[in-house]
Amino acid sequence: MDIIIEEQADQGSLKAGLAGETEFRLGDVLKEAWERTDGNKRTVWFAMAFYIGLALLISIFFGLLGGSPEEQVAGSPNAIEQIGNLVSALVLMPITVGLTFLGVAIARGYSPNPKSVLGWYGETLRIFLLAVLMNVMIVLGLLLFVIPGIYLAVSYQIALPLMIDKKLGLWEALESSRKVIGHHWFAVLGYDIVLALLLAISSLLLGVPLIWTIPLAIISFGVLYRNLVGVEADTLQRVLAQEDVPA
Repeated sequence: MDIIIEEQADQGSLKAGLAGETEFRLGDVLKEAWERTDGNKRTVWFAMAFYIGLALLISIFFGLLGGSPEEQVAGSPNAIEQIGNLVSALVLMPITVGLTFLGVAIARGYSPNPKSVLGWYGETLRIFLLAVLMNVMIVLGLLLFVIPGIYLAVSYQIALPLMIDKKLGLWEALESSRKVIGHHWFAVLGYDIVLALLLAISSLLLGVPLIWTIPLAIISFGVLYRNLVGVEADTLQRVLAQEDVPA
């Protein structure tokens, strides 16, 4: 039985986002995300455990296949390392998309199912192809006097979830993300800088503050996505456990 997804008047939409009719205020986003972090840390960390666990397993497996650490440092990346990087991308990128939608669900006031981050593997090929295209565009931009690459790196941040959520094509997702974020580019850049500093400082303090700052980062990105383009009901259905109810 599907959960009834209530409409939320204050969330954005792709149409409004493309027209520049949505709002993004850094202080408001971080304030709301911090408030929603309380009570949702366990959910986020359960979901993160899948990412961390799979990343470690892949690293250990291909590390054993790739020879001793001395051999790996001495030489250039070998075929096994390159295959390991490819496998890591294919396995972890769908979970990254799942973490985004987990944050969006929390931003909408729901209690998502942490296991839902494993539910996006049916989109693996499209996610991988979009990631490749996105990185090619960013690298080309960096080669063109750096600034275009920075512009695209910020502008493409919501392209992956946007493609899945709104059922867009690869190029359409990139362009939609660029146009939506383009209306708030400096605010989103400021958001990126603040989050990067928070996570860096948390890591330096023995990693203890990461207990709070990683959930804050995931939930704040969910608030950002909700505000700029909104989220479709069928996407939320895939994130929520059957026993959950609207908050």
